[in-house]
Amino acid sequence: MKRSESAEERRLIEEVAAGIAHEVRNPLNALQINVQILEDELRELVPDRGAHVYAVLSKISNELGNLDNFVSEFLRFARPPKLKIERLPIRQLLTDLVTFLEPAFGAKKVTLRLAAAPEPRIIHADSFQLKHAILNLLLNALQATPPGGSVVITTGKSPGGVSIEVRDSGEGIPADKLERVFEVFFTMREGGTGLGLPITRRIIDEHGGSLALVSEPGRGTTARILLPVRASE
Repeated sequence: MKRSESAEERRLIEEVAAGIAHEVRNPLNALQINVQILEDELRELVPDRGAHVYAVLSKISNELGNLDNFVSEFLRFARPPKLKIERLPIRQLLTDLVTFLEPAFGAKKVTLRLAAAPEPRIIHADSFQLKHAILNLLLNALQATPPGGSVVITTGKSPGGVSIEVRDSGEGIPADKLERVFEVFFTMREGGTGLGLPITRRIIDEHGGSLALVSEPGRGTTARILLPVRASE
């Protein structure tokens, strides 16, 4: 059984996050600015954009970007924003995500399809945070699915609520790794932060819902979100 965080543990995590924001974020931003200044000044001295120095600068810039992304994800995990609840139509939220992600899926030649239930399902949720949670699942599915594969989003009713499933035809997750995917900092992806799924689960939990993954190597993965709805909805 998963043990809940105590108030003291939560306070310590937030203190660490505040320290990271001050000790890492500020100098990181300064480094990114200075790398850009250096590249601008180099253009006058080394006009050949194919020179090795530009490749080195590009690598530095990319690594700084990865570090900035990690800090952002850690702060989101450690100090999650408060929910801003509003009436939210599920189908429209998913349609917006599909439109946003179609270019990335098309570039990898992976089909993205929405099979939402025809009836309008309205829930009370934080639109921005719920989009972020489902976006994480879709990006994970894209990363795990080879060219020619597919990712399907489906919705439906569940006891007392609504379900959202993201099903891919990708490589699947071995059983020994599947039981660890919600651990903080655990990742199977090069360059991954190991925070995407923990953040996604926390967002769903804060909405009173649940998130589960079912997977089998060679047969893909299904992420299933269950969200509650009020009787009037």
